[in-house]
Amino acid sequence: MKRLILFLFAAMLMLNLSAQQKLTPELLWKFGRIAEFKASPDGKSVIYSVRTTDLKANKSVTTVYRLPMSGGLPVIIASPEDAVSSMRFTPDGKKISYLSSKSGSSQLWEMNPDGSGKAQVSNITEGVDNLIISPDMKHILYTQDILVDKKDPKLYEGLDKASGKVFDALNYRHWDTWSDGTYRHVFFADYGNGKVLASQGQDIMSGQRFDAPLKPMGGDEQLGWTKDGKKIIYTSKKETGTEYAISTNSDLYAYDIATGSTENLTSENK
Repeated sequence: MKRLILFLFAAMLMLNLSAQQKLTPELLWKFGRIAEFKASPDGKSVIYSVRTTDLKANKSVTTVYRLPMSGGLPVIIASPEDAVSSMRFTPDGKKISYLSSKSGSSQLWEMNPDGSGKAQVSNITEGVDNLIISPDMKHILYTQDILVDKKDPKLYEGLDKASGKVFDALNYRHWDTWSDGTYRHVFFADYGNGKVLASQGQDIMSGQRFDAPLKPMGGDEQLGWTKDGKKIIYTSKKETGTEYAISTNSDLYAYDIATGSTENLTSENK
């Protein structure tokens, strides 16, 4: 289904381009960029987002559509004002869960498959990212950046306008972000009846100087639940400093939410 939609979209672009004398940057930015394909558990519909760019406002906006698998016209179920990201059907197929910063911070929201009944589900301190509901719908997992190393090295102690930093070892930077003592950790919290009651979940990597998902570009594709909803699977590279910088040996870990124990599933795979 995904390949068919992408093919049809590409064909539409080619037909549009055939009427143009040349492809300009302005014309390219008018094309909608399709992302986040998700099929419903019953296989009857697919949801996807289309991101378009307003050149004058210098910003992008996202609209969410639902399309029947049997064919027909797509229906808008979320507008740019809803600020939807990371959408997916709930495991029972009755709702669409998504992240939105509409209330001021990134939180879990849900809506009916037809786009009605949009409601905020979580109110977690500092917001959430990479959120996934467990298959048994009893828990959620999510990530937050947590300050573990309290000291942020700066050049010239006491000069608050200085922007330089002093590092005496690797790893000192991720892509475009300095290593400032914060690490991306995985949390879980109770979920039930369409609500997350806790204002903060449990950090399954508490105190660890490791990231999950991997920085700088890892996302929820590196996170998941076992089918019974009892364990969280996550990707991490549990090295620090220079050893971290020169290693590509990430591993899959399984965290048991009942016992609090963690198992390296890929320790022999280097």
